[in-house]
Amino acid sequence: MRLNAAPLGELPPVTKALVVLSFAGWLAELAFGSWLNFYFGLVPAQFAGSLWLWQAVTYIFIHADFWHFFFNALMLWMLGRTIEPDMGSRKFLLYFLVCGAAAALLTAAWNAGSPIPVIGASGAIYGLLGAFAFLYPEATVNLYFIFPMSARTMAILLGAVEFVMTLSRTGSKISSVTHLGGLAAGLLWLWGERRWRERPVYEPPDPAIEEKAEVDRLLEKISRKGQASLSRSEIAKLDDYAKSRGGRA
Repeated sequence: MRLNAAPLGELPPVTKALVVLSFAGWLAELAFGSWLNFYFGLVPAQFAGSLWLWQAVTYIFIHADFWHFFFNALMLWMLGRTIEPDMGSRKFLLYFLVCGAAAALLTAAWNAGSPIPVIGASGAIYGLLGAFAFLYPEATVNLYFIFPMSARTMAILLGAVEFVMTLSRTGSKISSVTHLGGLAAGLLWLWGERRWRERPVYEPPDPAIEEKAEVDRLLEKISRKGQASLSRSEIAKLDDYAKSRGGRA
């Protein structure tokens, strides 16, 4: 399996809608600029201080310039056309938004008090990269469209790079902690879901089976020691069992 784009008309419905919303967010950025970023981008100081919680979702769809929009939309285009049919549209949408929101929470906590807006779908996109690696670990991908490797290797490498970049605080305009948060949230979601599915299911004992096992034990006891070895309660159990089956012990 390889990642590749498809005509817009062939995209699954949620993926198509998310691409369109991202395009609309880029157009809104052109029209409203800093005002849009302040109210609908992720501003850690406002998000935590004023509880502008909607920013955890709205920041996903705003992009700084065309190339910022283009590369995020391209990754969404390629990943969504593969992952959405497997997950189902509702779950895919929830997964995308949860990864984006989790990335926002980590970003706001890491940059507490910062007045600088964070915008873009990269956190949610990294969640999709994690999902692709989790669901298709041996699939071949071209990192940065150049270096071929397995999806599992790609996820490990990207996670390590973003972790180092986050700790180094290079001053880059790219928010590595947002990428790391989206990737981690997606992998935790899928790992937890797999563990939940694999958990042992408790099935209450069947009373009929238990009753039959007890009768078999008493009959075995009679065959070894004779009926005189049974207590009154054990004789009563055999009698009740026989009555329930239409006879008498």
